[in-house]
Amino acid sequence: MNAGKLWLLREFIGTNKVLFKIPVYQRNYDWSEKNCNRLLDDTKRILETGKKHFLGTIVFMASKEHGFSLQEYTIIDGQQRLTTMMILLKALADAAEGVDNICKSEINDSYIHNKYCEIEEFKVKLKPIKSDNDQFVALLKNKYDDIDQNSRIWTNYQTCKNKIEKWMKNGVSPGDILAALEKLEIVNIVLIEGEDDPQVIFESINSTGLELTHADLIRNYLLMNAKNQDFLYEDYWTCIEKMLKRGNDYSNLNLFFTQYLIYKTNTNVNLKYLYDEFLKMYKNEHFTQESILKELKYYADIFQAFVYDTPKYPEEINQILKKIRQLNQSTCYPFLLHVFNDYEQKVITIDTLQRTLNLILSYILRRVTCGVPSNSLRGFFITLYGRIFKVTSNKSRYYESINKFLWSISSHDVIPSDSEFKRVLETSQIYPSKTLCKYLLMDIENGGSKEILNTDSLTIEHIMPQTLSSEWRYIKTEDHEKYLHVLGNLSVTGYNSELSNKSFSEKVELIQENSKAVILNKDIVDKTKWDIPEIKNRSKRLAGIIMKRYHIDKIDDPSIEFEYIKKITMEDDYNEVTGKKLISFSFNGELYRQNKFTLMLLDMVKILDKQNPGILDTLADRDYSYTPKFKRPYISRSTDNIIKPETLKDNIYIETRINPSGIMKFIESLIEEFKADKSTFSISVIADDYIEDEEE
Repeated sequence: MNAGKLWLLREFIGTNKVLFKIPVYQRNYDWSEKNCNRLLDDTKRILETGKKHFLGTIVFMASKEHGFSLQEYTIIDGQQRLTTMMILLKALADAAEGVDNICKSEINDSYIHNKYCEIEEFKVKLKPIKSDNDQFVALLKNKYDDIDQNSRIWTNYQTCKNKIEKWMKNGVSPGDILAALEKLEIVNIVLIEGEDDPQVIFESINSTGLELTHADLIRNYLLMNAKNQDFLYEDYWTCIEKMLKRGNDYSNLNLFFTQYLIYKTNTNVNLKYLYDEFLKMYKNEHFTQESILKELKYYADIFQAFVYDTPKYPEEINQILKKIRQLNQSTCYPFLLHVFNDYEQKVITIDTLQRTLNLILSYILRRVTCGVPSNSLRGFFITLYGRIFKVTSNKSRYYESINKFLWSISSHDVIPSDSEFKRVLETSQIYPSKTLCKYLLMDIENGGSKEILNTDSLTIEHIMPQTLSSEWRYIKTEDHEKYLHVLGNLSVTGYNSELSNKSFSEKVELIQENSKAVILNKDIVDKTKWDIPEIKNRSKRLAGIIMKRYHIDKIDDPSIEFEYIKKITMEDDYNEVTGKKLISFSFNGELYRQNKFTLMLLDMVKILDKQNPGILDTLADRDYSYTPKFKRPYISRSTDNIIKPETLKDNIYIETRINPSGIMKFIESLIEEFKADKSTFSISVIADDYIEDEEE
């Protein structure tokens, strides 16, 4: 590595036969107007003071791959200021036309072009990445109709030219401006090929200054040292960017990498460490640069439907995805990547895909409405697919398996019940949750209407106003506080400022004249008075619409299991139950659902006693023990020698402080005492090993 200070124009850009190449792994040119104006301000300061100015650092790798004495510099860092300088020079040359043609020629011949280069491809000194190069070449050739008017190259050119022309009107000559630019200094850092690692240096330099996105870092890593980087960039990376990046907005591109990584690792990913986690995954799964880019392109094609309206999937699918976006619930995207991949691989049909999406949307809406925090949903969706389809046969009943799982969860992740959902919709303060509130109101209106209301210009309106004027004094203060923000008192309108705290009759008149919300307002416009009973009745009606639209039929198919199940009989080693989770047990051809060994013991005693009454009393009378060598009772009429007693009946007690393998031995002994057939007894447990803390 070599470093030194240079005059930017004369000693760096002004060198004859030089090519500044921006490699494909670099980000697009994205200096903002603010960045551009800062450079112009620095230039003006030089004009006023005559003092030189340090612009910054440019890091490059020098190579001589071309003949005819052309020196190529691959820019590792500094492309933003270098490109801006070239745009500024073009703007100055154009402003100088007809005023100072000598200055114009000097700029074109010495700084923008290689005057004596005979190869057309290398006449322009700066070669940005392809998308920027097309804009830059069109600008140099004055083909303004071919330029994207929203591109940074064009907007910054306009900024520079307008500012220069303003200076010239105030008496500053083009030659003065060029002389000022020639006083800009840079530190050039030249990397030595084969000795310096450009990837490490790039990341180190960019840890400060204009912050790189995670997408930038990933792109640089995958392309920087690739021998076929042009091919990888054109065939894969540009496709990914076109699908997910809009203008200079990288947010959905970064969101994609986050959700993809969660999908791949089944763990939450801290955004701060996204790049590091990506590298870890890349290495652990032994990807090549092309194989990972191919996979990223495949999933980006799916993911774009999550974040944008695209024609990739039918409209019915797009509408559900749009509703998930409206609820700001990207937490489900890792799960949806699994589901859409199954659709793309023809594991499920489009009908199953649609049913599954509707189920997930209904689940999300119920939980969000009932106040479940987003972070809880995030963790839930990360592991959901694996928990459902660990038993791969469940994919043959795809929707049914997801449905059953959502209903069978015993934790706070369970689907909120109809009664809970209805209660919250009818009575809770919906308005403070603006996103949810607007979603519910617009869904009520648009869900059953052929004419869809555009929500962009609409605001949420309180029928009973937030501030009670004299016309509303019949409303009690406590009722106003309780019912102000409930669903039944809310609508949508484009005339919120006009409605304000007007009387109810005035509000009705304005709504009739201006509001297109037919379903929402049909029980408002025909009323002469608005009071608490009306609000309650409307809350019930609107809640009923939502309830019907987001109803979930419960599926409870016993053939669907979510873990690998192992059957254990009286012929097996009872130590096999250690560390296993009980699912059910069978006896005499009957299946009994039970998830605790202790409760299974109690169930079996009751079953045996019912089938053969009297024997239990006999066992209690003799202080029965299934382990004679320990000589302590396990069924007795006294609790004196029982550590953890449980009442069976009529002052008969049973010991419950027994480990699972001991319970199996206990049950076997009881079956023999009751003269039953032990060959008909078996249990089902989850095959995966883990330690339970519910039994001792």
